[in-house]
Amino acid sequence: MKRLAVLALMFAGLMLLGASAQPGRRVALVIGNGTYENAGTLANPVNDAADIAAKLREVGFEVVEGHDLGKRDLERKIGDFSDALQGADTGLFFYAGHGLQVDGRNFIVPVDAQLDVPVKLRLEAVPIDEVLDIMEQQARTSLVFLDACRNNPFARSLSAKATTRSATALPGLAQFDTTRGSFIAFSTAPGAVAMDGTGRNSPFAEALLRHIDEPGQSINDMMIAVRRDVLAATREFQRPYEQGSLLERFEFVPAGGPAAAQKPVASAPQQNTQVAALERSVGDDAAIERMLTDGYLSPQPGKIAEAARQIYADKVTLLSAPMDIEAIVKAKSDWFAQFKSWSLTLDPGSLKVTPRGENRADAVFSMGYDYEPIGGGARIAGKSRVSLGLVLSDGEWRIVSETLAAP
Repeated sequence: MKRLAVLALMFAGLMLLGASAQPGRRVALVIGNGTYENAGTLANPVNDAADIAAKLREVGFEVVEGHDLGKRDLERKIGDFSDALQGADTGLFFYAGHGLQVDGRNFIVPVDAQLDVPVKLRLEAVPIDEVLDIMEQQARTSLVFLDACRNNPFARSLSAKATTRSATALPGLAQFDTTRGSFIAFSTAPGAVAMDGTGRNSPFAEALLRHIDEPGQSINDMMIAVRRDVLAATREFQRPYEQGSLLERFEFVPAGGPAAAQKPVASAPQQNTQVAALERSVGDDAAIERMLTDGYLSPQPGKIAEAARQIYADKVTLLSAPMDIEAIVKAKSDWFAQFKSWSLTLDPGSLKVTPRGENRADAVFSMGYDYEPIGGGARIAGKSRVSLGLVLSDGEWRIVSETLAAP
């Protein structure tokens, strides 16, 4: 019964897979800081973070996301990330915005930072290595992507006011001292400056979005493709760089699995058009809640396969494992076949729907479950936090990605 209880928490009645057939949980922290109170505005970091977060969700990551964060909010997001990493196999950190290095140590610059004198650095900025330490302590594999080498007024100001007793802020970022199982990618070479870009995304983020979901591609091969694209886009000005000590091959999308759905990133719609599209696709969230209560949470005996076909897309990423609809139908049918009865409920007030572009949204909610096994025995009951990636197809919301975790 203990084994069934663990499976119930992980899958909440959705699927039953062998442990060797699926990757472990993967959790990402994605931050984009662009609107600085004391340094003007960067055009693309928030777009970069939003698009990277959406892509990571599509390939099976649980994502903690934040935009334009001051220091306190940034530290809270890092704390949320640390909590979410418990029990995860892979941690990933993506940051877009201003960053700087002082005495070989790299810092994230929050949007409310006042770095007018060097002594304020450790009070106003957040060391990146602290995020890396959190990942290395809790996850077997740690991945970092830093698009934080933009032309930085904070570094120039601090360097101008430095004394012989204060550290000098340098452009770009420095290399890290890494432990085993880590991979760190910089948008440009150490100490160099990266471009913010003239379109919706920076050259580095745009290249990542283009290549991250290619099936069977290792992270090392992905970075070769990213570097080639960035060099071409910047006329050899910007050269992405990586350092790492991975102990095993890492693929964002496993070999043989379907590629994640492609998302256009080449151009950005006007703000009014984008808002109108989100309003059309998401509305008042009633359709999504109805899909959850009438379909996802209400599978009926003898109609499990029919229900799965109605609410899942043809290609889905479940707990980091790419699956087609037939595999989902079989896994779900096999799971429910173990139980005499069950109850799945949406905790009142827990549903949060976030638009992710035209005809796409994320839904996060707390779900209660209660299973009665065939042949008697103790009931399996508890709660799970469910995160769904959704797409609107033929007027109906369907699931394209799904992760579950302890509440």
